[in-house]
Amino acid sequence: MRYQIIILLLIGITLFSCSKEDGNDNGNNTFEIVGNKIHKNGRAVQLLGANALHTFATGSSDMVSWNLDIAREFIGNVNENPLTGFPIEDSNGQFLYALQEIVDDNRSNNLVTILCPFGWNGQQESLFTGKFPTQTEFWSDFKLKLASWAEHFKDQPDVWIEVWNEPYRFDRLDGYTDEIWTSTMQELYNVIRDTGNNNIILIPCAEQGQDESVLLSEGQNFLTNNQNVLFDIHAYEKWLLEPQENISHRIDSLIDANLPIFIGEVAPVNSGVLMDPEPFLNIIFSKDISFAAWLWKYNETDQDALLTTQGLPNNFNNNNWGSLYNEIALRER
Repeated sequence: MRYQIIILLLIGITLFSCSKEDGNDNGNNTFEIVGNKIHKNGRAVQLLGANALHTFATGSSDMVSWNLDIAREFIGNVNENPLTGFPIEDSNGQFLYALQEIVDDNRSNNLVTILCPFGWNGQQESLFTGKFPTQTEFWSDFKLKLASWAEHFKDQPDVWIEVWNEPYRFDRLDGYTDEIWTSTMQELYNVIRDTGNNNIILIPCAEQGQDESVLLSEGQNFLTNNQNVLFDIHAYEKWLLEPQENISHRIDSLIDANLPIFIGEVAPVNSGVLMDPEPFLNIIFSKDISFAAWLWKYNETDQDALLTTQGLPNNFNNNNWGSLYNEIALRER
C-alpha cells in the first residue's frame, strides 16, 4: 500500500507539472528570438494576436475563442498610466487600468502582452505616430517612463515592450534618414536593456511603421550587438494595395536577410481607404510570420473593429474583416 501511495503521488506531481507547462502560465515560459523566428520554450512558433484596449477595461478572456496568442496593448497615456494598483482617473477623465493588472489578466488567458506606447498624455497631438521621436517635447520624460516599464517587467518573460508605435512621417519630409532611425532605436533599446530587462523588444519601422527598406539596409547591423529584437512592420496602404507578387517578394527579401519580423498592425481601412487584407494575410500566414490585427473592439461603426457590439465578427463595410480574421486565427499552426 505504501508503494501504491508513492506511485500515485508521483503520478499526481507529473500531471500537475504537465498542466502548468501546457496551461495558462506564460509567465513561466521562455520567449526568445533565434535567427528570424520567435521561440517559445526552445521551439519556433507562429503567434497571432490583436491590438487591444485593455488599458480602459481589462478582460481578455473573449480572445481565447479566437485562438489568439498576443494582446498588443494600446497605451495612450504613458505619462499617467499606473504600473500597479487600482484604476485611476487621468487628467482627461479616462479611467486607466494598471499595466500589471492588464498583464495578469492576459496571462490568465495564455496571452503574451506587448506594451506599446501610443501616446504621451492621452491627447491627439501626443500620439506616437508620424513624429520624430527625439524632437518631441516629452522625449526625456518618455525615456524615464520606458525605463520604469522595463524595470518592473524584467522578470516577466511574457511581457514584451515596443519602444515606439509609428515613428517618422510617411513621406520622410521631416529630415529622416536611416542613420537617424538606427541611432534613435539603439538609444531606446539601451534604455530597456540598462535595467537588466532581457525580454523581447519590438523595434518599429520607419514611415509610420510601413517601411521595411530600413530593415534591409540597417537591420542586420542593428542585430549585431542587440539580442531578442523583433522588428515591427505595419501593413496598410503601402502593403495592401500592392500586387500579391510584390508583397511576396518583399516578405521573401526580409526572410532571406534573416530578419525577425512581426506584423504589429493590419486592417482593411487606413486614411479613409478601404482595402482587402486577405491576400497579404494569406501570404504571411503561409510563411509562418507572426502578426496582430487592428483592432479588438466591439463596435461595428468602426470598420477596423473585429467585433460587433453583440460580439459577432464585424463584417460591416470592411471586406468582411471580422470573419476573415477569425477564420485565419483559427487555422492550425
